[in-house]
Amino acid sequence: MNLHLKEFSIPQEILKWGDSQPAHQRQHIGTHIDCYNLSNIELPSEINVKVIDVRKLDVIDVTILENIKIEENSFVIFRTGYLEQYGYGSEEYFNSKESPYLTNEIIDKLLDLNTKLIGIDLTGIQHGKNHVAIDKYVENRKCYVVENICNLDKVPSDFKVNLKWFQLKDATAIKVEIETI
Repeated sequence: MNLHLKEFSIPQEILKWGDSQPAHQRQHIGTHIDCYNLSNIELPSEINVKVIDVRKLDVIDVTILENIKIEENSFVIFRTGYLEQYGYGSEEYFNSKESPYLTNEIIDKLLDLNTKLIGIDLTGIQHGKNHVAIDKYVENRKCYVVENICNLDKVPSDFKVNLKWFQLKDATAIKVEIETI
């Protein structure tokens, strides 16, 4: 099962917009790793995943981690249901004023647990002016944010994935493929 958006699942108007942008900007379309500090990403090709269902929450805070075991060096994905409900590219999906977000406290907790990747089925773990700042903060702690993850309704809460990513020089995003093992 793939957890990344494939070219055919991305609306043509978004792909067309991407074609008019510099190559590094186009990398922010679909499922990708944000790397605003231009880090050279080094991740394992296989990684354990924990999916946390937060579909009923607008604010995702540290209390959601109570009674959930997070493995060190793992990939934690938050399932908000936005991609499932609205579809990638829709106005509702890209409306960051209404989208759920992770608090700084939960992000710090995940970083303290040495999480390698924090994923979400949205355009970011925080929105607006905080989006880039939190991605840089996470990256400075040797963790990365993965955005626009799909098919979370088709996987269990614990599993393993194979990662493949394509890093372009000076790009602030890296296309990533995520396949269950």
